[in-house]
Amino acid sequence: MAFKNEIDMFLSMEKYFYAGALSDILDEMGYRKCAVSPKAMIRPLFPQAVCAGRARTLLNAPARTGRENPYGLALELMDSLKPGEVAVATSTKPLETGIMGELSATAMKSRGGRGCLVDGYTRDARKIIRMKFPVFAKGVSPIDTTDRAAVVDYDCPVVFGGRRIIPGQIVFADLDGIIVIPREAEKEAIQRAVERVRKETQVRKVLREGRKAGDVWKKYRVF
Repeated sequence: MAFKNEIDMFLSMEKYFYAGALSDILDEMGYRKCAVSPKAMIRPLFPQAVCAGRARTLLNAPARTGRENPYGLALELMDSLKPGEVAVATSTKPLETGIMGELSATAMKSRGGRGCLVDGYTRDARKIIRMKFPVFAKGVSPIDTTDRAAVVDYDCPVVFGGRRIIPGQIVFADLDGIIVIPREAEKEAIQRAVERVRKETQVRKVLREGRKAGDVWKKYRVF
């Protein structure tokens, strides 16, 4: 599997990769805390959602924003989003507000954003699902952020679902979970994932043909 460029790589990852395989590979490489904790309960808005790209982080906090420009830093990030990037939003404290919405999703998608990961709540869920923009969140909330919360920093290191994310790291998310790939490991991890996908495709084929699971394990060492 050869990639023409980084965008092609992310599209291929979304088509062929899955969180379990990436998690296994990073474990084997000695990176054992790359999967966002399932205890964080961050789930896709729709089962088919999958996204891969480089993280652009947003840090929210409780704040009285006022009505003049309550979305200042959030708008700056959205306007600077580049193709192949994934917005990653979290907060200094738990919030009841929806810190992601349909208009933000529309802006991100129009700029080539691959998705949005939210350690918190989103809103406008039906509209986001209808536009098929991959959003992962703890749940949904109709509560607006105005005078309640705001982005206080972006493109900064954040703790997301119990894992530290640095801007520019590759993140991958599907129905099984969210994986954060260390910068120094990304080339090897992605190459190994390509090989793992090929091998598991072979394993799937022989299992469907009726081969015994024990024999398949002995030959391929994958299950």
